[in-house]
Amino acid sequence: MKHCLPVVCLALAAAGCAAKSGVSIPVAGEQAAPTQPAESYQLTAEEQGLDCKKLTGRMQVRILQERDYTYRRKASTASQTVQSAVSTIGSSSRGLDPDAEHRKSVAQLEAYNARLAAKGCKTFDLAKELEPKPVTVTPTPLAKPGSEPGKTKRN
Repeated sequence: MKHCLPVVCLALAAAGCAAKSGVSIPVAGEQAAPTQPAESYQLTAEEQGLDCKKLTGRMQVRILQERDYTYRRKASTASQTVQSAVSTIGSSSRGLDPDAEHRKSVAQLEAYNARLAAKGCKTFDLAKELEPKPVTVTPTPLAKPGSEPGKTKRN
């Protein structure tokens, strides 16, 4: 533990310098412009084998996790610097680049949504579902591709 103290102090000092250098931190209510192109996600064999219900369930959970990303308060420069310094001692790099993690999650959602469409299942309007909403509002898929809303099948 004694060996970690100098690293943490150094990280805090570096964070202070970064804060004085004019690094801006997005504030709640501001939309951060995407800095990286959208990523792609390749479904695993297991994910390709999932039925509509399981894919929809996974999407609902992921949407709830990512829903208010643009408005959530991002980690401050200081905390990211400390986390980065501490991660060099440990082994986890999770959380160091929240923007990259969000892009990966959105790419996964898009791949799942495309799979739902290919299977003829109900899909999600991801732009609408990822807008900030109360956590009690469950993401809901739209009508199946090619079907008209309000009409039901007659057997």
